[in-house]
Amino acid sequence: GLNSPFEEIKKRRLKISVIGIPKTIDNDISYVEKTFGLETAFSIAAEAIRSAHIEAEGAPCGIGLVKVMGRMSGFIAANAALALNVVNFVS
Repeated sequence: GLNSPFEEIKKRRLKISVIGIPKTIDNDISYVEKTFGLETAFSIAAEAIRSAHIEAEGAPCGIGLVKVMGRMSGFIAANAALALNVVNFVS
């Protein structure tokens, strides 16, 4: 579990500092400007949006819809939309 490293360090009486770095692609951790994985996540989302746009252009009155994950934050959708100039609506 989470306490296993701490318990082992304590048992051996080692003088070690342990630092935990939170990781989430949602970028929903307070006081952290950009979390690990966010940039990759929105790059992949931007590729999906670009592909949907190309497909939509190939049909008369075509519409491309892309649903992007992001739990409660919306950072992936917002960053992907800002990275492209083909997005009309973000909800």
